[in-house]
Amino acid sequence: MRICLIDLWGLGDATMMTSALRALTNQNHHITLLCKPQTVALLAPSFPEVDFLTFDAPWTAFRRKYELWRWPWRRLFQIIWLLRNRSLDIGVSVRRDPRDHLLLWLTGARRRLGFAKLGSRIFLTKVVSAKRDHQHTVNDWLDLCREIVPDAPILPPRLNTAAYASSKIESAFANLASPVVALHCGARIAVRRWPTDYFRNLIERMRDQYDFSFVLIPDTDGYGRELESLADAVFVDISIAEMVNVIARSDLLICNDSAPGHIADAVGAPCIAIFGPTDPVRFRPYSTENLVVIRDICPYRPCFDYCKFPEPFCLTHLNADEIWPEVRDHIERLIDIGILPSNLPKNDC
Repeated sequence: MRICLIDLWGLGDATMMTSALRALTNQNHHITLLCKPQTVALLAPSFPEVDFLTFDAPWTAFRRKYELWRWPWRRLFQIIWLLRNRSLDIGVSVRRDPRDHLLLWLTGARRRLGFAKLGSRIFLTKVVSAKRDHQHTVNDWLDLCREIVPDAPILPPRLNTAAYASSKIESAFANLASPVVALHCGARIAVRRWPTDYFRNLIERMRDQYDFSFVLIPDTDGYGRELESLADAVFVDISIAEMVNVIARSDLLICNDSAPGHIADAVGAPCIAIFGPTDPVRFRPYSTENLVVIRDICPYRPCFDYCKFPEPFCLTHLNADEIWPEVRDHIERLIDIGILPSNLPKNDC
């Protein structure tokens, strides 16, 4: 069958979708994935059999998304024409988003599967019901897969770590003593960023109790570079593939509610993710070996990034003193069950 999957959002969403890609590519279907350009850099090494078609959909912008005169209309019409010429058997979108469903309808796919919202069922041939009313996005993808392949296996998100090997990263890690704790302190949306001073306090507390090499990955806009003095290695201006390699080589990742947490989950590296304005039930790193640190400080949480206040109190009022016991207990549990190395604790602690 010729199947088109639509995922026009961020790298975290793309990583969660790998559960569906694994299930469908195992069935030898021809898969076209309509996605953002950066998704290709993330997924193509792991899924070379997928046909990628790129489109930076204007309705996925955080601000000014409905300034229609700015939309790339020529590219949008080209995408519709290309997909219609592929004579698609099935089109799928996991988002509860009428814009995606309209696009599915315009592709001419004979079967169009999705979770309807705001009347978008008119664009779908099958409105899929999630097994649970409120579930993880990975489980949404699996529910959609079972509409195509009823006996589709339950596969978690995965990336093929060997496909991202980089001599630059391997050389840097050769100079680091194990174990390695990595920190990616950025996030695409600013209100998801825990303050860097809080990250500093957390890393200093960890160093008092544990022996590890500390690797820092500042965000692409430089957020987090003020922590360079703490780090044994700093990776700036690295590619998406190199970031995957850094995370895969690390024993533990600390991050915000952002794509690196999902990438860590997909390469088998446990992570500790600091969550603020979004919903961890739907968007947490999937594995139970990961820790989500979150507090209901703000009565409007989850606000899904549209904060009502000058600062995200759900994060700025959640300091390292508050979360340290929870983080420490989680690290100790991972050591006890063999996920983190036994030489992580200092002998005198």
